[in-house]
Amino acid sequence: MDELLFCDYLDRIVGQPIDYIGRVIDLLNIGIGDSMEVLDRNGRTVKKSTYSLHIQSAWRIVNPRRKEILLVYSDFYSPREGIEDDQNFNWRVKGDNLFDQKTENYLKKTAPIYIESYEVNIWGDLLLVFSNGDRLEVFVDVSDDSECWRIFKSECEEPHLVLTGHGIVLG
Repeated sequence: MDELLFCDYLDRIVGQPIDYIGRVIDLLNIGIGDSMEVLDRNGRTVKKSTYSLHIQSAWRIVNPRRKEILLVYSDFYSPREGIEDDQNFNWRVKGDNLFDQKTENYLKKTAPIYIESYEVNIWGDLLLVFSNGDRLEVFVDVSDDSECWRIFKSECEEPHLVLTGHGIVLG
């Protein structure tokens, strides 16, 4: 893939606000840019952002100044505070895991947050630096063609930029 095309995808999100941080099962979903309402395939109105970043590999959000890990992919699998019966804990239930608990107020406490810059190393690890000093670090954790992360423009026929263990592809 042409390096200029790769950078063009990521250059678009610099200066854009983080609209939401959520999950679909164990996929981290970050909405970037302006919020819009669109119809889904069932005719229901849903909220989407201009761009979406989907992450299916190891990641964490940190604050380097405070030397603090704020969110991490393993938070999906830990019960939120107050769940007493962790023997019957089901991490898939919305609102029951530590990730859901921590993200409830993350953007509210620090909003608005913008993407200030990005870096991608030779393995495809992604670093996003936020305007509040926090950083999203995404790690390629596979050696095959499994997907690690993708970025795409919502409601657009343009191909997605996809990073796998074998490198970058348009999907």
